[in-house]
Amino acid sequence: MKPIEDEASILAELRAISDRGAANSRFDKKKSALGSATSNTTSEKPGESTTSDTYTRTSDAFLVNNPENSNFNQYWYSSETIKILSEAIIEILSNIGGARVAFLSTPSLYFALPEKERRFCQLFEFDKTWSNDVGYVHYDFNRPESIDDTLQKSFDMVVIDPPFITKDVWEKYALTAKLLLKEDPFADFGKKGVVLGTTVSENASLMKDLFGAEPIVFKPVIPHLVYQYNVYINCPEDCKTLKKANPEIRND
Repeated sequence: MKPIEDEASILAELRAISDRGAANSRFDKKKSALGSATSNTTSEKPGESTTSDTYTRTSDAFLVNNPENSNFNQYWYSSETIKILSEAIIEILSNIGGARVAFLSTPSLYFALPEKERRFCQLFEFDKTWSNDVGYVHYDFNRPESIDDTLQKSFDMVVIDPPFITKDVWEKYALTAKLLLKEDPFADFGKKGVVLGTTVSENASLMKDLFGAEPIVFKPVIPHLVYQYNVYINCPEDCKTLKKANPEIRND
């Protein structure tokens, strides 16, 4: 990776990478890699009987079966990062007494959850690779408010990893997130709508403005992306898992 001289130049390079492929075949269909949809019949609650090994198996399976597609600007987290973020999501839900999560453009994290836990969740995604999954909702961030009435104000938490890092794209995701959350992400007392997102450090003030979210200690590894992302969350007190450094990153 070549040295970066200043913040302006890093942002310029990041936007160039982020925008790559945006004007070509981004809207192509892809063949499903996950098989048929499953039924929704269990009454188990998220986190029950789920072990760290379970998250490792599901994250590994996702990465093996779903290669990155540059047409969709896809850069997957590492298996270890997927495992830790999945554990963190379940920890947060347990601490806030919630169950429902909306995964916005984060298929790797959605499918890392065991099936019994995914049944409380929805995947909002443009790529139709996973359209046969029972929790799939076709989502276009260019139409951020086109959310079915039955899904609005029904989620305890949203998890977001947009394909582009620019302010205008994040603002669109924020509109969607606020439609989906049961509670206000800026609530000062009582329950709040939880937002967890990943993006570059240069977007710290933007994440604060949009969600009241701040960077936490844990940083994700994205093997095929040259820049380091941060994890932003608006309720750090509810997640001990992300208060530890990522063991994959040296000298973090």
